[in-house]
Amino acid sequence: MDLFQYKNGVLYCEDVPVDSLPAKGLPTPFYLYSANTLRLHYKKIYGAFEKLDPVICFSVKSSNNVHLLNELAALGAGMDIVSGGELFVVKQSNADLSKVVFAGVGKSDEEITDAILSEVGYINIESEQELARVQELAGELKREVSVLIRIQPDITDEKTNEKTRTGYKGAKFGIDYANVETLIEENADHPYVKIRGLHCHIGSPISSYTFYEECIRKMVGLTESLKQKNIILKVLNIGGGFPANYMDNDNFSWESFAGPIIELLEPYVKHEGFKIILEPGRSISANTAILVTRVLYIKQSGDKNIAILDAGMTELIRPAMYNAFHFIWPVKPEAQHLLANRNYPVQQEGLTTYDVVGPICESSDYLAKERALPPLQQGDYVAVFTVGAYGMVMASNYNLHVRPAEVMIDKDKIYIIRERETQQDLVRKMIRQEL
Repeated sequence: MDLFQYKNGVLYCEDVPVDSLPAKGLPTPFYLYSANTLRLHYKKIYGAFEKLDPVICFSVKSSNNVHLLNELAALGAGMDIVSGGELFVVKQSNADLSKVVFAGVGKSDEEITDAILSEVGYINIESEQELARVQELAGELKREVSVLIRIQPDITDEKTNEKTRTGYKGAKFGIDYANVETLIEENADHPYVKIRGLHCHIGSPISSYTFYEECIRKMVGLTESLKQKNIILKVLNIGGGFPANYMDNDNFSWESFAGPIIELLEPYVKHEGFKIILEPGRSISANTAILVTRVLYIKQSGDKNIAILDAGMTELIRPAMYNAFHFIWPVKPEAQHLLANRNYPVQQEGLTTYDVVGPICESSDYLAKERALPPLQQGDYVAVFTVGAYGMVMASNYNLHVRPAEVMIDKDKIYIIRERETQQDLVRKMIRQEL
């Protein structure tokens, strides 16, 4: 699952004991990444779908540090972006811009223009009006641009959190499936905007390959219908939303997940020259990082034991926003509480049940509720696992907390890849300037 393992009584990231980092003067909380876990997960995904020769466009919104993007670009990854800011960061990386897909429902004129001039691989079109605006801007620039039409397939995985479902009828994403064929027919011959294929994304995480199969069949059906009208589409972007293992016994298997999708798409790749794009995010990045935090105080409130950490919803908002589960365990537990695996509930004696909370002035500021953990003491270092996706990218300055450092380990090498903010950073952009 990842290269965070307990050895010699302490949690290691690759070849480095995690407790050695605060000892070097690195203040908690901080995000700690394993470079080789990142590489491993990319290779697993590509290997699982290799028969399709896919373009793997990493979802930058899940983890956007340029140094992590460089690691993926070195393996051949493209990038899936949703803003001008993400495009700017990708252009600072070593990524091949021809492997960039630009999604998002609300692209501004500036973002569309930047994408066209940067010659990104594809712009994903999310509405009829957006297509018209891309046509206008491409015409003004006299530059050709390739686009994919994002369909709204009316597919919902009920196991997906309601806040991260994107493929249902009435969602803000994509164009109603019933209207897509006519839209493509009416716009197939534009001199600058070339419709190359279809895009779909149905939510995250998706629990079964069957939802992808249903969506792909709709996409393929559209391409076959349009082919009868001499409109040839050759690109299918089946999106992302692939799950990650938040515990060892989640047992997500790329081989079993990819097999039915390959069986469905391989004939189109081999015999009709289809190009397949995938947009994984959390399935690559989630397991690559932990959040290292420190126990500030232990208190009792009524019948509850409360562990107050120096990290909370400003560092990791997923538990507060999505009620998301993250495995939590001390960095250096007592010998009887060392772990052979990360499954919950933990089958050990002598655990104490805590609400694990942060320092933020909100009742929703928690990382776990009623979680059985080894007895914690003030000053203990604690690891929050599987935070490489939608962790640091959603960190905030609420309550004017500074955002944490990001650290990457590659075997025994330690790199600071994002400095911890300072309090001066909090006021640097606060100006009073008459317009």
